[in-house]
Amino acid sequence: RPPAPPLTWPGTRLADTFGSVCPQRYPDITNKTAALQFMPKGRYHYLKKLLPLLVNQSEDCLFLNIYVPGSGNRGLEAPYAVLVFAHGESFEWGSGNPYDGSVLASYGHVIVVTLNFRLGILGFLKTRVGVDTSDSSGGNLGIKDIAAALRWIKANIASFGGDHKRVTLIGHDTGAALANFLLVSPKSKGLFQRVVLLSGAALSPWATIHNPDSIRISVGQQTGCLSSAEGEDEDIAPCLRSRPVQALLDVNIEIVRFMPRIAPSLPIDLETPDPEYSMEHASENFITCEVLLGTTTTESYNDFSATDIQYGFEEEERNRVLRTYIRNAYVYHLNEIFSAVRNEYTDWDKPIQHPINIRDSTMEALSDGHTVSPLIRVGYLHARRGAKTYFFHFGYQTKDSDYPQRLGSVRGEDLTYILGIPLVGGMPFFPQNFSRQDMGVAEAVLNFFSNFAKSGDPNGPGVHKDIPDYGTPREKTRYRGLTWEPYEIGTQLYLSVALKPKMKSHYRGHKMAVWLNLIPQLHQPGDDDVSMRHHHFHEREQYYYADGSELEGVFENPPSLTITIYRRLSERRRLFRSLTSSGTHSSAQ
Repeated sequence: RPPAPPLTWPGTRLADTFGSVCPQRYPDITNKTAALQFMPKGRYHYLKKLLPLLVNQSEDCLFLNIYVPGSGNRGLEAPYAVLVFAHGESFEWGSGNPYDGSVLASYGHVIVVTLNFRLGILGFLKTRVGVDTSDSSGGNLGIKDIAAALRWIKANIASFGGDHKRVTLIGHDTGAALANFLLVSPKSKGLFQRVVLLSGAALSPWATIHNPDSIRISVGQQTGCLSSAEGEDEDIAPCLRSRPVQALLDVNIEIVRFMPRIAPSLPIDLETPDPEYSMEHASENFITCEVLLGTTTTESYNDFSATDIQYGFEEEERNRVLRTYIRNAYVYHLNEIFSAVRNEYTDWDKPIQHPINIRDSTMEALSDGHTVSPLIRVGYLHARRGAKTYFFHFGYQTKDSDYPQRLGSVRGEDLTYILGIPLVGGMPFFPQNFSRQDMGVAEAVLNFFSNFAKSGDPNGPGVHKDIPDYGTPREKTRYRGLTWEPYEIGTQLYLSVALKPKMKSHYRGHKMAVWLNLIPQLHQPGDDDVSMRHHHFHEREQYYYADGSELEGVFENPPSLTITIYRRLSERRRLFRSLTSSGTHSSAQ
């Protein structure tokens, strides 16, 4: 069901410990050898620290964690600007609890709020055929949970010294896609004034699923709520509510590499059936909010095994990886898209490629395809409509890091600095050892984000006099003498966050042109008499990973309908459904 207001209670309620996290099935890393076949060592060590924080689960899980500056509502800057953090990692697991906002709150003089929302089929399963976003059957309950939290914050944050007219919604990874959906929805008007999207966007190919009805049927059959022969059109929500939560968590949904097993489905609501169209033309909320976007150097680092990271791989493996991604993200002219990507990310000046270099170029291709280019597209659409936009690349490499053998940063490393963790020497969930350079970068990044939350501009008067200065004078000058210019259509300026920060323009410009200009032109159905077999890769196992295809089936004959040329991925998904056609959830607090 959609989230309901919490019940009242008598007296004073003690709320000094974390609430339960939402029911979820997180990655199984009990067998280290097996786990390292699917993830790098750094990711494994990170999950070892994270997963114990996700054990205490309950359907009563919709809790907020509020971090207030030590001076409380008597501080000089009260009422404080508010930053609301929507966690990432996965649409199936995670929580806001591990992300400690105390340093950002106290050093930045802002209020930080982290939150939980429902996940997996409890949070995103569409339980009935057709378009109905009015109740639970339309799915996307996780997004409704975040919206409910924002409404609570608007109504109550003043009691904590916060300013409900200066609320910034920050989303990371999958949380960024959810924040992006809320950004374009007219139902979000007045709930926040600024948005930060980190390593994710609503236009990412992994941000939505194209086949919610087939997932609904699979869930219904595995839970005994649907037979294979009848009732496929009925709402399975009432039946799912009668099943134990563990039975729902045990449901197996086919794994498709580089894509989520479950995610939000379109339309998010009836007013925004197509997020990209809303960003281009319709959404008033999209252009009235200031937007800050950010990416790390290697967004796809965690998609590879420990062996891949340590030794690299040959061109044949590179081709399998790229074909698998393209097969699962696109429908038309897969061979042409593959050739374009391979050509762009091959160093033709070197006749013999080292396996490490092949690994790095493959990571760059995947990062650009599934994260960076969609994020750039959102920034471009926002700036094109005259709205204030900022973009940054976090390329700083932590000195003592879990991620060796790479240049720049890895997905998620920017959060450590945004939260200011190096300024206090680390926290249990985060790295523990930081250099003075790390501290200087953290001080600058924290200051940028707190300024953005306060005014919509990351530039400000500098850190407060009562904040310790951790950087050397040279490091301090590098950042404090720098003005973060807006991202505009003509200049496309962005801040390069590094030991030597600077403003640059056109982030990965030529490669972004491939993903945002060339590939959309290639990704068209063509004439009506073109067989769908023409668009697909040959069905040979060595071409790609045989881990299930999101886009199943090869068409022998062209579909018997007039095809309009679609350029947007969301439109592509709707077209594919037309070609191939003929949670449970319990309310939490």
